[in-house]
Amino acid sequence: MGMFDSLYIEIDGKETEVQTKRFDCCLASYRIGDCIDGASPGVRVYFDELDIDQSGRLVYGHTEDAARSLTLFVVLIQGVFADYSLDEGRLEPKAIEQRVGELRERWADSARAIDFLVGVVMVKQQRIAALEGRIAHASTVLASARRLRAGEELKHLFGWARETDERLIRGDDPLDVFEWALGDGASTFSFRSGRGASADPLEEYRL
Repeated sequence: MGMFDSLYIEIDGKETEVQTKRFDCCLASYRIGDCIDGASPGVRVYFDELDIDQSGRLVYGHTEDAARSLTLFVVLIQGVFADYSLDEGRLEPKAIEQRVGELRERWADSARAIDFLVGVVMVKQQRIAALEGRIAHASTVLASARRLRAGEELKHLFGWARETDERLIRGDDPLDVFEWALGDGASTFSFRSGRGASADPLEEYRL
């Protein structure tokens, strides 16, 4: 089958991997809001015909095993995975052309495209801030563990370091504490609201 990329969509509430050879074919995985390597600029709409078996899994090459078929449409804006839609069954060529035209026209609206792209930037910014917070938290664990190993006393128990320092003081394995600080168990703090300039476009008109 060779190399491919994967687009992740939802079918019946379940995340599903759809393989494609349209782009760079570097085994990359993409979800809504991701920039796709090898994508063309502008508003692009692609389609694919999906066959699904009774358990809800995609069927490749053995259509006799399919219990259901769908036509998938994928929208890219300036190389960003912006949207997708699913139609039941395998559509006729004219119906596919019509859906492609409708989606292209919908996303050719510059206001819609800008709102979407700004939203993508905001979400990515929040994720980066959260990851930076986890890295900083984990760094405090390393610093505190080194201080304890050197025989120093941890006197500054405050903020996000409080619980990790307490765990180190009571003898928890530093590697376990470090893993916890990097994972979902530790809350992170950021001064960023993540709302950007579009928090409330009517704010300046409100009493």
